[in-house]
Amino acid sequence: MLKVYLVSFLGAFGSVTASAGESLTLPASPQAKAHQRIVLEAATLDPQVNYAVAVTTEGGRVFEPVQWDAAKKTPYFILPWQASGQTVQAMLVSGHPAASSQLIAQKTKSGVELVADREGHRQAVFTYQAEEILPPEVKPVYLRGAFIHPIYTPGGTLISDSFAPDHLHHHGIWTAWSHTSFQNRKPDFWNVQQNQGRVASLGVTQTWSGLVEAGFEAKMRSYDTKTTPETAVLDETWVVRCYQTNTPTPAYVIDLETTQENISADPLELSKHIYGGLGFRGRRDWDAKTPLTFLTSEGDNDRKKGDGKRARWFYFGGPAERKLAGVAILCHPDNLNAPQWTRFNPTMPFVAYTPMHDEPYVVKPKSTFTQKFRFVVFEGKPDPLVLEAYWQGFAQPSKVSSR
Repeated sequence: MLKVYLVSFLGAFGSVTASAGESLTLPASPQAKAHQRIVLEAATLDPQVNYAVAVTTEGGRVFEPVQWDAAKKTPYFILPWQASGQTVQAMLVSGHPAASSQLIAQKTKSGVELVADREGHRQAVFTYQAEEILPPEVKPVYLRGAFIHPIYTPGGTLISDSFAPDHLHHHGIWTAWSHTSFQNRKPDFWNVQQNQGRVASLGVTQTWSGLVEAGFEAKMRSYDTKTTPETAVLDETWVVRCYQTNTPTPAYVIDLETTQENISADPLELSKHIYGGLGFRGRRDWDAKTPLTFLTSEGDNDRKKGDGKRARWFYFGGPAERKLAGVAILCHPDNLNAPQWTRFNPTMPFVAYTPMHDEPYVVKPKSTFTQKFRFVVFEGKPDPLVLEAYWQGFAQPSKVSSR
Protein backbone atom coordinates (compact mmCIF):
# COMPACT_ATOMS: atom_id res chain seq x y z
CA MET A 1 0.00 0.00 0.00
CA LEU A 2 1.25 3.50 -0.78
CA LYS A 3 1.09 5.83 2.18
CA VAL A 4 0.92 9.60 1.93
CA TYR A 5 1.56 11.79 4.95
CA LEU A 6 0.99 15.39 5.97
CA VAL A 7 4.53 16.66 6.71
CA SER A 8 6.86 19.62 6.63
CA PHE A 9 9.65 19.09 4.11
CA LEU A 10 12.47 20.76 2.22
CA GLY A 11 14.00 19.96 -1.13
CA ALA A 12 12.63 20.01 -4.65
CA PHE A 13 9.50 21.80 -3.48
CA GLY A 14 11.14 24.31 -1.15
CA SER A 15 9.66 24.93 2.31
CA VAL A 16 6.25 23.43 2.92
CA THR A 17 4.14 24.03 6.01
CA ALA A 18 2.13 21.20 7.51
CA SER A 19 -1.53 22.15 7.66
CA ALA A 20 -4.90 20.60 8.28
CA GLY A 21 -5.28 18.80 4.96
CA GLU A 22 -7.81 16.30 3.76
CA SER A 23 -7.03 12.62 3.83
CA LEU A 24 -7.46 11.12 0.38
CA THR A 25 -7.99 7.52 -0.63
CA LEU A 26 -7.65 6.01 -4.09
CA PRO A 27 -9.32 2.59 -4.11
CA ALA A 28 -7.55 -0.53 -5.28
CA SER A 29 -8.05 -1.70 -8.86
CA PRO A 30 -7.75 -5.22 -10.28
CA GLN A 31 -5.53 -3.75 -13.03
CA ALA A 32 -2.31 -1.79 -12.69
CA LYS A 33 -2.68 1.86 -13.73
CA ALA A 34 0.00 4.20 -15.02
CA HIS A 35 -0.10 8.00 -15.23
CA GLN A 36 -3.47 8.68 -13.65
CA ARG A 37 -4.67 12.28 -13.74
CA ILE A 38 -6.30 12.56 -10.32
CA VAL A 39 -8.80 15.41 -9.95
CA LEU A 40 -9.30 16.84 -6.47
CA GLU A 41 -12.29 18.52 -4.86
CA ALA A 42 -11.81 22.21 -5.59
CA ALA A 43 -14.28 23.58 -3.04
CA THR A 44 -11.90 23.08 -0.10
CA LEU A 45 -8.73 24.38 -1.81
CA ASP A 46 -7.46 27.90 -2.41
CA PRO A 47 -6.25 28.48 -6.00
CA GLN A 48 -3.77 31.05 -4.67
CA VAL A 49 -1.98 28.40 -2.57
CA ASN A 50 0.51 25.84 -3.86
CA TYR A 51 -0.21 22.25 -2.88
CA ALA A 52 1.57 18.92 -3.16
CA VAL A 53 0.91 15.29 -2.30
CA ALA A 54 3.61 13.48 -0.30
CA VAL A 55 3.84 9.82 -1.29
CA THR A 56 6.02 7.34 0.60
CA THR A 57 7.03 4.33 -1.46
CA GLU A 58 9.54 1.55 -1.03
CA GLY A 59 12.09 3.74 -2.77
CA GLY A 60 11.56 6.70 -0.44
CA ARG A 61 9.34 9.74 -0.17
CA VAL A 62 8.07 11.33 -3.37
CA PHE A 63 6.23 14.64 -3.60
CA GLU A 64 3.80 15.06 -6.47
CA PRO A 65 2.90 18.69 -7.27
CA VAL A 66 -0.69 19.82 -7.63
CA GLN A 67 -1.65 22.09 -10.53
CA TRP A 68 -4.83 24.00 -11.29
CA ASP A 69 -6.36 23.95 -14.73
CA ALA A 70 -6.09 27.04 -16.89
CA ALA A 71 -9.39 28.40 -15.56
CA LYS A 72 -8.23 28.01 -11.92
CA LYS A 73 -11.27 25.85 -11.20
CA THR A 74 -9.98 22.28 -10.93
CA PRO A 75 -6.86 21.09 -9.08
CA TYR A 76 -5.23 17.79 -10.03
CA PHE A 77 -2.03 15.78 -9.76
CA ILE A 78 -0.47 12.82 -11.55
CA LEU A 79 -0.11 9.49 -9.80
CA PRO A 80 2.65 7.81 -11.85
CA TRP A 81 1.90 4.21 -10.90
CA GLN A 82 -0.67 2.17 -8.99
CA ALA A 83 -0.07 -1.56 -8.84
CA SER A 84 -3.00 -3.95 -9.17
CA GLY A 85 -4.74 -4.47 -5.84
CA GLN A 86 -3.02 -1.45 -4.29
CA THR A 87 -4.91 1.16 -2.27
CA VAL A 88 -3.37 4.63 -2.16
CA GLN A 89 -3.89 6.75 0.95
CA ALA A 90 -2.92 10.39 0.70
CA MET A 91 -3.02 13.77 2.36
CA LEU A 92 -2.38 17.21 0.92
CA VAL A 93 0.33 19.56 2.10
CA SER A 94 0.51 23.26 1.32
CA GLY A 95 3.60 25.24 0.46
CA HIS A 96 5.55 26.99 -2.25
CA PRO A 97 7.00 24.44 -4.66
CA ALA A 98 10.23 25.38 -6.42
CA ALA A 99 10.06 24.70 -10.14
CA SER A 100 13.06 22.38 -10.41
CA SER A 101 11.29 20.52 -13.21
CA GLN A 102 8.43 21.89 -15.26
CA LEU A 103 6.82 21.94 -18.68
CA ILE A 104 6.50 25.17 -20.65
CA ALA A 105 4.24 25.95 -23.62
CA GLN A 106 5.73 28.91 -25.48
CA LYS A 107 3.48 30.67 -27.96
CA THR A 108 5.40 31.71 -31.07
CA LYS A 109 4.54 33.46 -34.34
CA SER A 110 4.03 30.09 -36.01
CA GLY A 111 2.38 28.12 -33.21
CA VAL A 112 3.42 26.60 -29.88
CA GLU A 113 6.77 25.16 -28.81
CA LEU A 114 6.49 22.82 -25.85
CA VAL A 115 9.66 22.24 -23.84
CA ALA A 116 10.66 20.36 -20.71
CA ASP A 117 12.70 22.44 -18.28
CA ARG A 118 14.83 20.40 -15.88
CA GLU A 119 16.70 22.70 -13.48
CA GLY A 120 17.21 25.27 -16.22
CA HIS A 121 18.08 22.81 -18.98
CA ARG A 122 15.45 23.02 -21.68
CA GLN A 123 14.66 20.25 -24.13
CA ALA A 124 12.17 20.28 -26.99
CA VAL A 125 9.17 17.96 -26.65
CA PHE A 126 7.11 18.94 -29.70
CA THR A 127 5.93 21.84 -31.83
CA TYR A 128 2.34 22.63 -32.75
CA GLN A 129 2.41 24.15 -36.23
CA ALA A 130 -0.47 26.62 -36.24
CA GLU A 131 0.70 28.78 -39.15
CA GLU A 132 -0.13 27.25 -42.53
CA ILE A 133 3.12 26.46 -44.32
CA LEU A 134 4.34 25.06 -47.62
CA PRO A 135 7.83 23.68 -48.37
CA PRO A 136 9.65 25.04 -51.45
CA GLU A 137 8.50 23.67 -54.81
CA VAL A 138 5.41 22.01 -53.31
CA LYS A 139 2.05 22.71 -54.92
CA PRO A 140 -0.14 25.25 -53.09
CA VAL A 141 -2.90 22.68 -52.63
CA TYR A 142 -0.75 21.08 -49.89
CA LEU A 143 -0.71 24.24 -47.76
CA ARG A 144 -1.35 23.07 -44.20
CA GLY A 145 -1.13 24.00 -40.54
CA ALA A 146 -2.85 22.63 -37.42
CA PHE A 147 -0.59 19.62 -36.74
CA ILE A 148 2.06 18.50 -34.25
CA HIS A 149 5.59 18.06 -35.60
CA PRO A 150 8.41 17.58 -34.74
CA ILE A 151 7.95 15.18 -31.80
CA TYR A 152 10.87 14.00 -29.65
CA THR A 153 11.50 11.34 -27.02
CA PRO A 154 12.90 12.31 -23.57
CA GLY A 155 16.28 11.29 -25.00
CA GLY A 156 15.92 13.86 -27.78
CA THR A 157 15.21 11.38 -30.59
CA LEU A 158 12.92 12.54 -33.41
CA ILE A 159 10.03 10.15 -34.15
CA SER A 160 7.76 12.10 -36.54
CA ASP A 161 7.77 13.55 -40.07
CA SER A 162 5.79 16.12 -42.04
CA PHE A 163 5.32 16.78 -45.77
CA ALA A 164 6.73 13.32 -46.45
CA PRO A 165 7.83 13.14 -50.12
CA ASP A 166 5.63 10.10 -50.87
CA HIS A 167 2.58 11.59 -49.09
CA LEU A 168 2.86 15.35 -48.73
CA HIS A 169 -0.42 15.51 -46.81
CA HIS A 170 0.95 13.48 -43.85
CA HIS A 171 1.94 15.61 -40.84
CA GLY A 172 3.14 14.17 -37.53
CA ILE A 173 -0.06 14.07 -35.48
CA TRP A 174 -3.02 15.42 -37.43
CA THR A 175 -6.78 14.97 -37.83
CA ALA A 176 -8.96 15.04 -40.95
CA TRP A 177 -11.78 13.01 -42.47
CA SER A 178 -11.19 11.34 -45.82
CA HIS A 179 -14.24 9.78 -47.50
CA THR A 180 -17.38 11.81 -46.74
CA SER A 181 -20.73 12.76 -48.25
CA PHE A 182 -22.12 16.29 -48.01
CA GLN A 183 -24.75 18.12 -50.10
CA ASN A 184 -24.47 15.43 -52.83
CA ARG A 185 -20.70 15.98 -53.04
CA LYS A 186 -17.87 13.94 -51.56
CA PRO A 187 -15.44 16.34 -49.93
CA ASP A 188 -12.13 14.78 -48.85
CA PHE A 189 -10.45 16.81 -46.12
CA TRP A 190 -7.56 14.31 -45.86
CA ASN A 191 -6.34 13.81 -49.43
CA VAL A 192 -5.98 17.51 -50.18
CA GLN A 193 -4.25 16.83 -53.50
CA GLN A 194 -7.71 16.01 -54.91
CA ASN A 195 -8.74 19.60 -54.17
CA GLN A 196 -12.13 18.55 -52.78
CA GLY A 197 -11.60 19.67 -49.20
CA ARG A 198 -9.09 21.08 -46.76
CA VAL A 199 -8.51 21.81 -43.07
CA ALA A 200 -7.63 25.41 -42.25
CA SER A 201 -5.86 26.48 -39.06
CA LEU A 202 -7.68 29.13 -37.03
CA GLY A 203 -4.82 29.66 -34.60
CA VAL A 204 -4.00 29.08 -30.94
CA THR A 205 -6.45 30.46 -28.38
CA GLN A 206 -4.72 29.57 -25.11
CA THR A 207 -1.49 28.18 -23.63
CA TRP A 208 -0.48 27.20 -20.09
CA SER A 209 2.61 25.88 -18.28
CA GLY A 210 3.26 24.24 -14.93
CA LEU A 211 4.94 21.66 -12.72
CA VAL A 212 2.43 18.97 -13.72
CA GLU A 213 1.61 19.77 -17.33
CA ALA A 214 1.78 22.32 -20.12
CA GLY A 215 -0.61 22.60 -23.02
CA PHE A 216 -2.62 24.65 -25.42
CA GLU A 217 -6.00 25.05 -27.11
CA ALA A 218 -6.21 25.50 -30.88
CA LYS A 219 -8.96 25.74 -33.46
CA MET A 220 -9.32 24.62 -37.08
CA ARG A 221 -12.03 24.40 -39.73
CA SER A 222 -12.81 21.86 -42.47
CA TYR A 223 -13.95 23.33 -45.81
CA ASP A 224 -15.67 21.79 -48.81
CA THR A 225 -13.60 23.37 -51.62
CA LYS A 226 -15.84 22.37 -54.56
CA THR A 227 -18.16 25.34 -54.03
CA THR A 228 -17.63 29.07 -54.61
CA PRO A 229 -17.08 30.39 -52.04
CA GLU A 230 -15.83 27.37 -50.08
CA THR A 231 -18.36 25.90 -47.66
CA ALA A 232 -17.40 25.70 -43.99
CA VAL A 233 -18.48 22.29 -42.70
CA LEU A 234 -16.76 21.41 -39.41
CA ASP A 235 -15.27 23.49 -36.63
CA GLU A 236 -12.71 21.65 -34.51
CA THR A 237 -11.08 22.44 -31.19
CA TRP A 238 -7.95 20.72 -29.93
CA VAL A 239 -7.04 20.68 -26.25
CA VAL A 240 -3.54 19.25 -25.88
CA ARG A 241 -1.90 18.46 -22.54
CA CYS A 242 1.70 17.27 -22.16
CA TYR A 243 3.37 15.59 -19.19
CA GLN A 244 6.75 14.07 -18.44
CA THR A 245 7.23 10.91 -16.40
CA ASN A 246 10.04 8.61 -15.29
CA THR A 247 7.78 5.82 -14.04
CA PRO A 248 8.16 3.10 -15.06
CA THR A 249 10.50 4.50 -17.76
CA PRO A 250 11.18 8.04 -19.07
CA ALA A 251 8.38 9.12 -21.39
CA TYR A 252 6.46 12.12 -22.62
CA VAL A 253 2.71 11.73 -22.36
CA ILE A 254 0.58 13.81 -24.74
CA ASP A 255 -3.20 13.92 -24.39
CA LEU A 256 -5.24 15.14 -27.36
CA GLU A 257 -8.94 15.93 -26.97
CA THR A 258 -10.61 16.95 -30.22
CA THR A 259 -14.17 18.28 -30.38
CA GLN A 260 -15.86 18.78 -33.75
CA GLU A 261 -19.11 20.59 -34.58
CA ASN A 262 -21.07 20.54 -37.83
CA ILE A 263 -21.51 24.27 -38.43
CA SER A 264 -23.39 23.83 -41.71
CA ALA A 265 -27.12 23.47 -42.30
CA ASP A 266 -26.79 19.94 -43.71
CA PRO A 267 -25.68 16.56 -42.37
CA LEU A 268 -22.14 15.35 -43.00
CA GLU A 269 -21.69 11.61 -43.49
CA LEU A 270 -18.32 10.21 -42.49
CA SER A 271 -18.29 7.29 -44.91
CA LYS A 272 -17.02 3.79 -44.31
CA HIS A 273 -13.27 3.65 -45.04
CA ILE A 274 -10.02 2.09 -43.81
CA TYR A 275 -8.59 5.42 -42.61
CA GLY A 276 -9.70 8.92 -41.73
CA GLY A 277 -9.83 10.61 -38.34
CA LEU A 278 -6.52 10.55 -36.47
CA GLY A 279 -3.20 10.00 -38.25
CA PHE A 280 0.44 9.68 -37.22
CA ARG A 281 3.42 9.85 -39.61
CA GLY A 282 6.72 8.36 -38.42
CA ARG A 283 10.32 9.24 -39.22
CA ARG A 284 11.34 9.78 -42.83
CA ASP A 285 14.04 7.09 -42.72
CA TRP A 286 11.50 4.44 -41.67
CA ASP A 287 11.05 3.30 -45.24
CA ALA A 288 9.68 0.04 -46.64
CA LYS A 289 12.97 -1.78 -45.92
CA THR A 290 13.20 -0.68 -42.28
CA PRO A 291 12.30 -3.32 -39.66
CA LEU A 292 9.56 -1.51 -37.77
CA THR A 293 7.99 -2.65 -34.51
CA PHE A 294 4.23 -3.03 -34.01
CA LEU A 295 2.30 -4.20 -30.97
CA THR A 296 -1.41 -4.00 -30.11
CA SER A 297 -3.54 -4.49 -27.02
CA GLU A 298 -4.85 -7.66 -28.65
CA GLY A 299 -1.38 -9.21 -28.80
CA ASP A 300 -0.69 -8.67 -32.51
CA ASN A 301 2.96 -7.89 -33.16
CA ASP A 302 2.81 -8.29 -36.91
CA ARG A 303 2.16 -5.30 -39.17
CA LYS A 304 -0.23 -7.17 -41.46
CA LYS A 305 -2.08 -9.08 -38.76
CA GLY A 306 -2.60 -5.97 -36.65
CA ASP A 307 -3.93 -3.84 -39.51
CA GLY A 308 -7.69 -3.25 -39.61
CA LYS A 309 -8.42 -4.68 -36.17
CA ARG A 310 -9.97 -3.09 -33.12
CA ALA A 311 -7.44 -2.24 -30.40
CA ARG A 312 -7.51 -0.27 -27.17
CA TRP A 313 -3.91 0.80 -27.86
CA PHE A 314 -1.09 0.09 -30.24
CA TYR A 315 2.65 0.76 -30.35
CA PHE A 316 4.57 1.84 -33.44
CA GLY A 317 8.32 2.45 -33.58
CA GLY A 318 11.60 1.71 -35.25
CA PRO A 319 15.37 2.16 -35.20
CA ALA A 320 16.48 5.72 -34.60
CA GLU A 321 20.01 6.83 -33.80
CA ARG A 322 21.04 3.26 -32.86
CA LYS A 323 18.10 2.67 -30.53
CA LEU A 324 14.42 1.76 -30.68
CA ALA A 325 12.12 4.76 -30.40
CA GLY A 326 8.43 5.14 -30.97
CA VAL A 327 4.99 5.94 -29.66
CA ALA A 328 2.06 4.11 -28.10
CA ILE A 329 -1.31 5.56 -29.16
CA LEU A 330 -4.23 4.95 -26.80
CA CYS A 331 -7.90 5.21 -27.79
CA HIS A 332 -10.31 6.34 -25.07
CA PRO A 333 -13.36 4.09 -24.51
CA ASP A 334 -15.71 7.08 -24.93
CA ASN A 335 -14.61 7.61 -28.55
CA LEU A 336 -16.80 6.84 -31.56
CA ASN A 337 -17.03 3.06 -32.06
CA ALA A 338 -14.33 2.40 -29.47
CA PRO A 339 -12.22 0.39 -29.47
CA GLN A 340 -11.50 1.80 -32.91
CA TRP A 341 -9.89 0.04 -35.84
CA THR A 342 -6.22 0.42 -36.68
CA ARG A 343 -4.62 1.30 -39.98
CA PHE A 344 -1.02 0.12 -40.39
CA ASN A 345 0.12 1.08 -43.86
CA PRO A 346 1.95 -1.89 -45.44
CA THR A 347 4.98 0.09 -46.68
CA MET A 348 4.96 3.62 -45.24
CA PRO A 349 5.59 4.70 -41.61
CA PHE A 350 1.96 5.74 -41.27
CA VAL A 351 -0.55 4.52 -38.69
CA ALA A 352 -4.04 5.68 -37.78
CA TYR A 353 -7.14 5.10 -35.74
CA THR A 354 -10.35 5.11 -37.77
CA PRO A 355 -13.85 4.81 -36.31
CA MET A 356 -15.51 4.38 -39.73
CA HIS A 357 -13.77 1.17 -40.74
CA ASP A 358 -16.94 -0.91 -40.74
CA GLU A 359 -19.80 1.59 -40.82
CA PRO A 360 -20.51 5.27 -41.56
CA TYR A 361 -21.42 7.93 -39.04
CA VAL A 362 -23.61 10.99 -39.64
CA VAL A 363 -22.80 14.31 -37.99
CA LYS A 364 -26.05 16.25 -37.84
CA PRO A 365 -26.15 20.05 -38.20
CA LYS A 366 -25.10 21.87 -35.03
CA SER A 367 -24.20 18.60 -33.31
CA THR A 368 -20.81 17.95 -31.71
CA PHE A 369 -18.72 14.93 -30.83
CA THR A 370 -15.48 14.54 -28.88
CA GLN A 371 -12.64 12.05 -29.16
CA LYS A 372 -9.68 11.57 -26.81
CA PHE A 373 -6.31 9.99 -27.50
CA ARG A 374 -3.11 9.57 -25.47
CA PHE A 375 0.38 9.35 -26.97
CA VAL A 376 3.19 7.84 -24.89
CA VAL A 377 6.54 8.71 -26.49
CA PHE A 378 9.60 6.78 -25.30
CA GLU A 379 12.71 4.82 -26.18
CA GLY A 380 13.23 1.11 -25.68
CA LYS A 381 11.26 -2.07 -26.19
CA PRO A 382 7.49 -1.75 -25.56
CA ASP A 383 6.17 -3.74 -22.60
CA PRO A 384 2.53 -4.81 -23.16
CA LEU A 385 1.80 -4.87 -19.42
CA VAL A 386 3.06 -1.31 -18.99
CA LEU A 387 1.15 -0.06 -22.04
CA GLU A 388 -2.02 -1.71 -20.77
CA ALA A 389 -1.46 0.06 -17.43
CA TYR A 390 -1.16 3.37 -19.31
CA TRP A 391 -4.47 2.64 -21.02
CA GLN A 392 -6.16 1.74 -17.73
CA GLY A 393 -4.90 4.99 -16.18
CA PHE A 394 -6.15 6.98 -19.17
CA ALA A 395 -9.47 5.22 -19.63
CA GLN A 396 -10.59 4.91 -16.02
CA PRO A 397 -8.49 6.90 -13.54
CA SER A 398 -9.33 6.33 -9.89
CA LYS A 399 -11.77 8.65 -8.17
CA VAL A 400 -10.60 10.15 -4.89
CA SER A 401 -12.62 9.86 -1.71
CA SER A 402 -11.80 12.29 1.10
CA ARG A 403 -12.43 12.61 4.81
